[in-house]
Amino acid sequence: MTASVPPASPGPGASHDPAATEEAADWLIRITADPAEKDSAAFQAWHGDQANARAFARASNAWDIAALVGPDLAAELAEEFDIQAEAAPRPARRPRNSRRWSLLWPGGVALAASLLGAVWLDMVRPDLRRSLSADHTTAPGELLDFALSDGSRALLDGGSALDFVADTVSRQVTVLAGAAWFDVTKDGRPFTVRLGETEIRALGTRFGVRDCGTCLEVTLEEGSVEVTAPGHPPVIMQPGQQLRLVPGRPAQILGLESPEALAWREGRYVFYDAPLREVAGVLSRHGAGAVLFTSEALAERRISGSIRLDTAQDELQAMAEAMGFQILPLPGGSLLR
Repeated sequence: MTASVPPASPGPGASHDPAATEEAADWLIRITADPAEKDSAAFQAWHGDQANARAFARASNAWDIAALVGPDLAAELAEEFDIQAEAAPRPARRPRNSRRWSLLWPGGVALAASLLGAVWLDMVRPDLRRSLSADHTTAPGELLDFALSDGSRALLDGGSALDFVADTVSRQVTVLAGAAWFDVTKDGRPFTVRLGETEIRALGTRFGVRDCGTCLEVTLEEGSVEVTAPGHPPVIMQPGQQLRLVPGRPAQILGLESPEALAWREGRYVFYDAPLREVAGVLSRHGAGAVLFTSEALAERRISGSIRLDTAQDELQAMAEAMGFQILPLPGGSLLR
């Protein structure tokens, strides 16, 4: 479904050090959560580098801009595309000169704008927040292949995170976001993967787990696993099966070719009759940025196909042309209508 689009020309930020920019965003989130971090020896040492100091200044300026334009942006999007928050009144459009008023009341509108900026940054780069607490995280578009402390192998999809804990009697992985594939080493201890309230138990096997946003998928490549989830009877899976769990619906077991179902390991994503929201979530984790919808009907439109994950933004544009929706670019993401 890839569409051909001309490459973007490098902007004035093309010469910025990507590593310093990412670290600056990470430090900004830490300092926002705990202002005392700015006085820490670690930050002072990092900030002492001239390139890092420039990157942090740019990140701080971007945060301040979000505080200034946040209320206007939210109000204008709401009015232009008829977006309404659940259980909340539609925001009224404010006059242009009211930015000055917002600055005079830092405890009111400006604070709300800063929170809007923080929420938006968290949607665009949720991996920065997760990196503060998770054992292993990946940035959008990144694949991470690594060994767990018990010798098992894990492959973490883009925009994903997990924790791993092992003791003398058990091994437990908690998938915090995204998707992961495991090649479990047999050592007599049960190996459990948790995603939300769902548990997948195995002794030695190869399988993948994916958080679809509104569903959960388990794909078994080799061995056997038992899946337990609230509201569903336990399911023992066989190789070549994919279990799909959607809240409020019976469990669905599909007989799929596991290499196709786990094609994300090779940079492709194959889907059948999936909601656009789910596919957009995958593209978001692979570099398309945060994706929002103006209507639930559009988010739930069904689609089947195969997409490349290394050209996420192009694939989103190709789907827009095929399905007839429009893309409104936003800083770090898109609004679909």
